[in-house]
Amino acid sequence: MRRLRIADSEIVFQTIGCSGPVIVFESGLGGDMHGWEEVAGPLATCARLLLYDRLGIGESGFRHGTDALLANTVADQLKAVLQATDLPAPYVLVGHSLGGFYMQAFARRYPTETAAVVLVDSASPLEPPDAFGPTIQPNRGSIASVEEAGFALSAAAMLAGAPFPSVPLIVLVATEHDVRPELEALWQEVQAKTAALSPRGSLRIVQGAGHFIQNDRPQIVIEAVLEALRKAEFWDA
Repeated sequence: MRRLRIADSEIVFQTIGCSGPVIVFESGLGGDMHGWEEVAGPLATCARLLLYDRLGIGESGFRHGTDALLANTVADQLKAVLQATDLPAPYVLVGHSLGGFYMQAFARRYPTETAAVVLVDSASPLEPPDAFGPTIQPNRGSIASVEEAGFALSAAAMLAGAPFPSVPLIVLVATEHDVRPELEALWQEVQAKTAALSPRGSLRIVQGAGHFIQNDRPQIVIEAVLEALRKAEFWDA
């Protein structure tokens, strides 16, 4: 594990794999880097991987002095972590849930450093306001609360700002969310619209998987990342 000082805190990160293109992982709300283990191990045989814990998550320090954490701030912090490594751009970005939302912010903010994006049942700026609220209200002042507080502000800024780049975009969407049928249908609609943000986007419905597709169907995520690498022309095969 390595550490990078950010303001008054530290971000913990690790790189695995010896050679090949670079894949960057972003976890969902409250999730740490270990949630990617079933996916990361196989991919490390053919690529270099960056896994990290956002401030306030896992072993990383807590982020103080804010009521709302904005997606662009997370993107800039990830950029700082990447600069602290010897991992060259452009990157294949892989994000789950809220982490996928942050990866969309990174792609818009740093388009020339983005080779492809894989979203795993990802939050989206295209969600209707308050349609998919948290099932449990986070404690005030927690990292979850400041991330939740920043979502609507970040979504509005994202849609008003730079467009999503014209890069390969693979959107994986689960089908088992244990919600009302109308909410499930709305989630599927949002995911389809998210896939259309790039002219090179595609939607994959992962039948029988819950929100954590990387745990329920890790091979599907691995195959999507490998496909993204091919579409980004890292490989011919």
